[in-house]
Amino acid sequence: MLDLLNLPGIKPVDLRSDRDSVTIVAETVDGDLPSCPDCGRPLYRHGKRSNVFADTPIEMQPVRLEVVRTRYRCETCRKTIVPELAFLDERRRATKRLVNAIRKRCLSTTFHALAQEIGLAVNTIKNISLDLIAELDKTVRYETPTIMGIDEVSLAGGYRCIITNLATHNVFQVLEYRTQPHLKPFFENLPDRDKVEWVCTDMWRPFKASFGPYLPNAKLVVDKFHVDKMATEALDSERKKYQAELSNDERVKVKKSIRWITSKRPGRLSAAEKEALIVVRANMPTLAEAYDLKESFYRIYDLPDKEAAIRAFFDWRQQLPKKGYELFHRLAKTVDNHFDDIFAYWDCPHRITNAYTEAKNGVAKVSNRMGRGYSYDIIRAKILYADEARKIGSGVLLKSLVKGVPTKGASPSIEYGPHIPTLVSMAEEGKLD
Repeated sequence: MLDLLNLPGIKPVDLRSDRDSVTIVAETVDGDLPSCPDCGRPLYRHGKRSNVFADTPIEMQPVRLEVVRTRYRCETCRKTIVPELAFLDERRRATKRLVNAIRKRCLSTTFHALAQEIGLAVNTIKNISLDLIAELDKTVRYETPTIMGIDEVSLAGGYRCIITNLATHNVFQVLEYRTQPHLKPFFENLPDRDKVEWVCTDMWRPFKASFGPYLPNAKLVVDKFHVDKMATEALDSERKKYQAELSNDERVKVKKSIRWITSKRPGRLSAAEKEALIVVRANMPTLAEAYDLKESFYRIYDLPDKEAAIRAFFDWRQQLPKKGYELFHRLAKTVDNHFDDIFAYWDCPHRITNAYTEAKNGVAKVSNRMGRGYSYDIIRAKILYADEARKIGSGVLLKSLVKGVPTKGASPSIEYGPHIPTLVSMAEEGKLD
């Protein structure tokens, strides 16, 4: 019979095929009689034993490998022995080559789809994946970022902390919790922590309190998008107040036609939208004023130097109406409370934001939605150890990603973590299912 297996120590003797799978029966190739491992006396053959193992699919059908092994017994010790075969994973009831194939694919497809393809139980796929994840957690190390992004993400039923390398646009780490008791040990034990020069995050104080004592050379920059977001929310609050005074039909029209117009920057408005904005100014002066307040705040970040930006903020705060516009006043107070960290944006040689960390949040949400029922550990591994995204980030490719942002100690052999734009593309193509 043609040897379809190419496995040492066995030879196929039969093949059965049904609609769902292929079964190959194989017998061990017996050699000289082995000796008893305890007393050293020769063993004698004592019947045969048949076990079924899963093997790699053939022609897109699951394969069952029925291995018939000779049993041996010691006449003195009365011990029965079944020889081990090096290519079998006895614990998983599968060949080692199948287990290796599962390890290569389990983080890039659903466990259910993989189980159907190869004919193993979903729990077996899951357990193989958890073993792989444990190995990766011990062996994979990414280069500590010079410019670090810290943000939170809702993942697997809880808020997690995601840390990125903003210089190379890679994921550095995903932590289970965002609390100080969880974050402080991470930063305290961070390798090469003195390399971190800049940290970009939001205004959540526990982030700063967590890394501050342990990153001696790091300067905090509050992410501009979190600050601008407060201006957008303040404008949206005024729009909702205006809508509340309208009839249901009018409210629907206002929400559809005005919400998107007022959220855009003037330079991105189409000709029709610019005309619509003129109508808004004529008929909704309060909303128009809120739009101008939002835009004048946005323009602060358009300024090239720190002194001009600070003067622009003081002028903007001075122009705030004394009454109303509560969220704009709250924004002004927030900037005062985080003044140094917000205006540190202009101190960095390269304008840094958490935009790529925010993009990563989108990937995490896609993974969370498409992988319902997955634990945090598995979703984290799908994000952090995606092979295709990890291939980008060293050598020539790294130089094209950094775009002039300095990274200390960079070398072609260094791995920076999965590339975030590649992860986003993989999520959109369903490769992180």
